[in-house]
Amino acid sequence: MHRKLIKAPHRLFIRFSSLWKKRFGVLPMRESIADLTEWFESPLGNALLKEEKEAVADGLQTVFGYHLLQLGVSGRIDLTEESRISHRFVLHPQVEQNQRLSALVDFNHLPLGSESIDAVVLHHSLDYSQSPHHLLRETTRILIPRGHIIVVGFNPWSPWGICTSLARIFKSKARWRFQYLRLGRLLDWLTLLDMEPVAIYKGFFRPPLPQENAIKHLQWIERWSKRLHSPWGGFYMVVARKDHIPLTPIKPAWQKYRPLPGMAVTRILGPAPGLRSYLRMRSPFITTHYNRV
Repeated sequence: MHRKLIKAPHRLFIRFSSLWKKRFGVLPMRESIADLTEWFESPLGNALLKEEKEAVADGLQTVFGYHLLQLGVSGRIDLTEESRISHRFVLHPQVEQNQRLSALVDFNHLPLGSESIDAVVLHHSLDYSQSPHHLLRETTRILIPRGHIIVVGFNPWSPWGICTSLARIFKSKARWRFQYLRLGRLLDWLTLLDMEPVAIYKGFFRPPLPQENAIKHLQWIERWSKRLHSPWGGFYMVVARKDHIPLTPIKPAWQKYRPLPGMAVTRILGPAPGLRSYLRMRSPFITTHYNRV
């Protein structure tokens, strides 16, 4: 009876936690793609995407290399058009129409070799991932040393984050059910993964109103917020560089020399003489007595 009383609160907490995640938690990305793709084609999603493209274009001006990978929530969106890297490709977990898709993958298990990609763009992939830290660690694994990662995510401490928190209570659509990943928390994760933040950008300071006319009339908020460097942007973009430098082992100097033929010691006849025996052999005043059989 006593054991049942102890286990009951724990079981109740687990059940409440599972119900909370089922109603308000982040859905699997394959279940969120259709709703997110439709939302990015709406007036509000288009306005947000326009601001994000400008920010990513500025961040890509200092990124060079041979291979550029984009991991986003929609395969139809291309954020790497302004990049100088010639080989740009997209990996996505689901097939969509009119998309620039190179292969179907699971974001948590990227089929790429370690240290093989020069730059990676994560477009809200961490927001709609059920294990964002694992995805970020997998992304840093495929980056070459001194490679760059560009992360675009929603800012929970903004009018956008407040409105989406209220929308999540009344609506169960996948577009509002994302990770509330703070910028400070993301920077801590990047530091643990040997990534150094190079640039931080924040944008879309207007409230997330769905009407197209309201979005246009509130354009002045965007201009003044950028001039005043307001921290309340609806999204943030972080450009980070991988500081892990590979080390080349240097062999000791004695391994470079090889003994001459016939000069190497192949057999040891006995122990080396000690100090007393050595002095006795070198001194002319000490006579050596041999034991005769």
